[in-house]
Parts: sequence; structure tokens; C-alpha cells
Amino acid sequence: MFYITNYFFMNFFKAGIVINFAPLKTKGNMKNIMVIAGLFIMMFMVSCSGPEQKLIGTWKVTDVQTGFNENDETPEMLSQVVEMQKQTYFRILNDTAMVIISNNNTHEAKWHLNPKTSVISYSFNGMETRINTLGKVEGDQIINTSNTPLGVITTTYEKE
Repeated sequence: MFYITNYFFMNFFKAGIVINFAPLKTKGNMKNIMVIAGLFIMMFMVSCSGPEQKLIGTWKVTDVQTGFNENDETPEMLSQVVEMQKQTYFRILNDTAMVIISNNNTHEAKWHLNPKTSVISYSFNGMETRINTLGKVEGDQIINTSNTPLGVITTTYEKE
């Protein structure tokens, strides 16, 4: 049997809220203690699931749109550019590290999500002063729009 013979008070400060759990001194309080412990665990899990946590995983290309001048470029060249984009994907490993895989080459990088603009930026390890834009988070997609000498390429990534 589990008995709590003394009063105890637990003050929990989270988001400016003070919760007092007062006298637990009767039989059968084990159930109450388990419920309280479960609530604390759930609050901890929720506090650890920010927007960065939702991005962890492998992201692959689902769509590529080009805004090239078709009179200047051949259909074969456009097709080759689209295929090259589709071969590039990335894995967000945690809240700061990622790898970019392109043509069977793996490149390690650090990434950051701007909470105001939802834009993900990254820099390759050893080249931290050169910041690149990965794309903007829009719902369940990351959309990258790049201006190139050939024209505009818009690549859409979705998480596997």
C-alpha cells in the first residue's frame, strides 16, 4: 500500500500559471499521482514539438516548374534541368543539422527556420558565412523558387 502521510505542495510554473497540488494523504492516491505525472509528461512532449521538429525527415521533389524562354532553350535541355532537380533531395536530421543528397554526393549543412517568414536557410559545413535559401514552408511542402540565367525554377518538396 502507498500512503502519503504529510501534506506536500508542488508549485509548477509554466507559462505564468501556478498549480498547487494539495493534500494527498489518503489511500488510493496513487491513481491521482499517476494522472498528474501523465499530465506533466504530455506537457513536456508538447513543449518539445516546435515547428522545427515537424520538419525532421526526408524531403523529396514532387514537382518542378520552369519559367524558361522556350524559344531559347531546347526541350531536351529543359528536360535535363528538371531531371537534375528531381535527383536532389535532403534529410533534416534535427533542429540544426541536415544533409543534401545530389547525384549520389552527400553534403552536410546547418539549417535555420525563420519563424516570421517560414523561410529555411542553410549553410554548408565549413562555409558558414555563405547562407543559401532552401525554400519557404507552406503547409506540408517546402517551395523553392530560384532565378537562374536560363529563367525561374520552382521546386516543390514534400516529406516522405
